[in-house]
Amino acid sequence: MPFGAPGAEKIILNIDSLWSGGPFESSSYTGGNPASEEYQYLPGIRQAIFQNGTGNVNQLLGNNNYYGSFQVYANLSVTIAGVTSGTAYNRSLDLKTGLHTTVFTANDGNTYTSTVYCSYPDQVCVYNLSSTGVLPAITIALENQKADQSFYNATCGDQYVRLTGVTQLGPPTGMKYDGIAQLTTRTGTASCSKTIAGALVIPASSHIRTFSVVIGANTDYDQTAGTAATNFSFKGVDPGSYVESVTSTAAAKAESGIRQAHIADYQSLANQFTLSLPDTAKSSGLETSAMISRYSSSGSGDPYLESTLFELGRHLFISSNRDNSLPPNLQGRWSPDIEAAWGADYHADINLQMNHWGVDQTGLGNLQVATWNYMQNTWVPRGTQTAQLLYNAEGWVCHDEMNIFGHTGMKYAAQWADYPAAPAWMMQHVYDHFSYSQNVTWLQQQGYPLMKGVAQFWVTQLQPDHFFNDGSLVVNPCNSPEHGPTTFACTHYQQLIHQLFSTVLSTSSIVSDTDKGFISNVTTALKTLDKGLHIGSWGEVKEWKIPDSYGYDFENDTHRHLSNLIGWYPGYSLSSFLSGYENKTIQSAVATTLYSRGPGNGPDANAGWEKVWRSACWARLNNTSEAYFEMKYTIEQNIAGNGFSMYSGHGEPFQIDANFGFVGAALSFLVVDNPLENGSEEGRVVVLGPAIPTSWSPGEVTGLRLRGGGTVDFQWDATGTVTGAHVTGRTASIILVNKAGKVLQA
Repeated sequence: MPFGAPGAEKIILNIDSLWSGGPFESSSYTGGNPASEEYQYLPGIRQAIFQNGTGNVNQLLGNNNYYGSFQVYANLSVTIAGVTSGTAYNRSLDLKTGLHTTVFTANDGNTYTSTVYCSYPDQVCVYNLSSTGVLPAITIALENQKADQSFYNATCGDQYVRLTGVTQLGPPTGMKYDGIAQLTTRTGTASCSKTIAGALVIPASSHIRTFSVVIGANTDYDQTAGTAATNFSFKGVDPGSYVESVTSTAAAKAESGIRQAHIADYQSLANQFTLSLPDTAKSSGLETSAMISRYSSSGSGDPYLESTLFELGRHLFISSNRDNSLPPNLQGRWSPDIEAAWGADYHADINLQMNHWGVDQTGLGNLQVATWNYMQNTWVPRGTQTAQLLYNAEGWVCHDEMNIFGHTGMKYAAQWADYPAAPAWMMQHVYDHFSYSQNVTWLQQQGYPLMKGVAQFWVTQLQPDHFFNDGSLVVNPCNSPEHGPTTFACTHYQQLIHQLFSTVLSTSSIVSDTDKGFISNVTTALKTLDKGLHIGSWGEVKEWKIPDSYGYDFENDTHRHLSNLIGWYPGYSLSSFLSGYENKTIQSAVATTLYSRGPGNGPDANAGWEKVWRSACWARLNNTSEAYFEMKYTIEQNIAGNGFSMYSGHGEPFQIDANFGFVGAALSFLVVDNPLENGSEEGRVVVLGPAIPTSWSPGEVTGLRLRGGGTVDFQWDATGTVTGAHVTGRTASIILVNKAGKVLQA
């Protein structure tokens, strides 16, 4: 993140694995798991809940000891001697190339251009500065003004500066981090500053007009060392050798070559999908902050800005989820703090999932390798222990909030910690990735084993409903995410398990699972599973199975979560498996629930993510007016002048989920592409343009991925009705219709 005044530019640098806490903070770290079994309390907990309707899980609760936080690495500081002001200042992020550029004319008469990007092919970030005249003296440093100064050391050497440190002095010694900023342009005269410790000075006598710096950094965190065999240490090798190697290799190249490789790599991803909308508000020449400040949810919208935010969401994912990374956290990568809000961790009751909403459909599905590896390496090993210690269960489980050290146990407050449904929700993304990619090899090796482990857990945990005695299988205990009582048969859980079991069964034959006992158990459980659809006394989709008379499902409950609609969107147990998309009774109950929940600015939160979720749900109802209002309301209320989504109106903290969720909401305007419960493609109908606003007209999409493989390009007319579609790369038949029901392809 570049910032700073002309002549004193700084770039915030982050390493995705740089965290405090975990085994690097305490050798007694357990991932939130108890020291011994606690599942013996479950029968009593369940009995009390079935008897009374609600209860508690106090005996299963844990703590967040040594949980830690994602933390910033450093600033790259670049100071231009004598430059104190500038005119004709322009700062831009090119969403076609991933290059950030700053241009200004300084008080010394020179025009300066700085370019910043991070190159995946070369594994470095790059800073390039050029001038129309000879550069004055330049001072380069790596600094961290927020960390304890005793924890790090800034040094300078031949053509480079370096900042190394630890997250704590110990014992035990904290996580080690190391980074080098090295010149690619050898001036021959650059030397270490005599007045600023750890700073490199390029003197004016170098007579150069441009220079470049490559920055490599890493930690000694090793995601694959989170197993019992490694004592859950997550500790790898000292990062120094890697950092030296990657920076010296990049520094030996011309900056132009690094840039070309970066652009080629970036565009190979960004160009997989395009959304073309008209510029009806004449916004293309305006500053982003000006577009956003004038934006009003009561107006006709600004398609240019809306498509820009759509592109920004995809850019952020391309820039934060790669094969050798961790998945984007609550702030993606872009945290400037030592102690980030909520630790910038992984909240898995909406936020982590929302980060992935727009990925597979827009051609970025293969970037999710980091997500699958993160679950496999940090959730499954500790989560297997959690399943045994808390639930006496097979398979594996985790709960709502996770760090990078396998924190899979409960924390200390049931309303948000008692959430073992997190893996079941994430398994939707696993299934979706196969559904769009048709990558059977990946499904066999990684996707299906993840799904199977979660299904094994839930097969052992479902209980006959002894409250209603209706013969159904339900979850007990459960807490609907961050809302309401500890009870049984939370709608959210039941819908997710319905979806999980169905998708496991539809893929088990594809991978030739020979575990007949497991398949039989899932098949049997699914037959009597409560599917999580109960319509209440005022026409709502109930969030809890207990009667409305208990007072938990009430009108105008404006809570931020839409947990009882998980099967409507982003899931499909209601909308597809129970035929809700074609069922007016279910549609009416969903609409009633959405109206009651309000627009997403209740007393509990005014967050962006709750609005884009509402927008997507309305779009799946084909209600263009409400869907578009919620999208516009998100921009008006929660998008800051730089395009980042904010958690509390325009106030801090920045939280990236709505930036990613915006992409998913927009896709919901463009397509309904739900799977059938048996996984079949035979006779499956895809609706193109279910909720396209007229202000987006005319418009066009290219590269939209379809379940079952292939892509579709399509256009729409002035009414927002899709008029033509072209499918490529697909062998299975597909029925495409527009919102008027006209068949476009069969």
